[in-house]
Amino acid sequence: MSEIPFLDNGKTGKNKWWTYFSTIILTWGASSFLAGLIAGFIILIILFSSSQTLNLANMNLIIESPLFLIFLALISFGLAFIFMYISIKFIHHRTFQSLINVKNRTDWKKIGIGAGAWLLIIILLDFISFLIDPSSFQISFDPSRFWILALLSLVAFPIQASFEEIFFRGYLMQGLALKLKKPVNVLLISSIIFAAMHWLNGETILLSASITLSTFIVGLVLGIITLADNGIEMAIGVHIINNLYVSVIHSSPQGGLGELPSLITTPINPYASPLILIAASILLLVILFRNRKEDLMAVFN
Repeated sequence: MSEIPFLDNGKTGKNKWWTYFSTIILTWGASSFLAGLIAGFIILIILFSSSQTLNLANMNLIIESPLFLIFLALISFGLAFIFMYISIKFIHHRTFQSLINVKNRTDWKKIGIGAGAWLLIIILLDFISFLIDPSSFQISFDPSRFWILALLSLVAFPIQASFEEIFFRGYLMQGLALKLKKPVNVLLISSIIFAAMHWLNGETILLSASITLSTFIVGLVLGIITLADNGIEMAIGVHIINNLYVSVIHSSPQGGLGELPSLITTPINPYASPLILIAASILLLVILFRNRKEDLMAVFN
């Protein structure tokens, strides 16, 4: 037994190399392929039903639409969630709950605690940023597009964020722990992989580097929360509310989804963003573990 019981969950069931290979192919490869087929079918229906000419320009207009990208994420991560469940149950022969915590049930209250704490922090950060540079805040409200964005986001991002936490902070960290004895090494490698998958989210190399570094910081913090709490519930809450906020409330045109019809838009500061995120992350850990210093220290033993 390690000092992090959550990581010991990975020792249950079947853990041969092919079980991980098959699960990754199904959850990421098969889900993306099927989502692409479904998206293509939907695009054809839209074009034919609207009597538009079937050409590359019209197809690109749909594919590059931020709202369509969110819809595509809903399909892709929804399928990934299903394939993940099937893989854990029938390939690894272990319980899906073992990816969530060390208990027999999900603690929904902790999801709310994580979401609430992070929401307060990012609202505070936005308020401070507004006081410093109000001219950078562009406020707009397009009711028809905004409500579509809100409805899509409320369905898509809880699924997407939950899946990513289950995969990266649950499945991947538990798998890495089978080979890496120190939790901090598990934390670092899983965070690097998580960050690397976000490299293409920026429009330029500088933005990509800033976004990737910021994502690495987020991965570290969510991993620390998971290991210190022996479960991913609070990390899920933080991840969900973060994605909802940066898409529906306050987005950046330079982000991975482009120009969303959010309430507020501001450009990304590639230099300041990672530094601000570090400060916010430290504050989050202080709030969540203010009376649990021993749990935090166990992560770095």
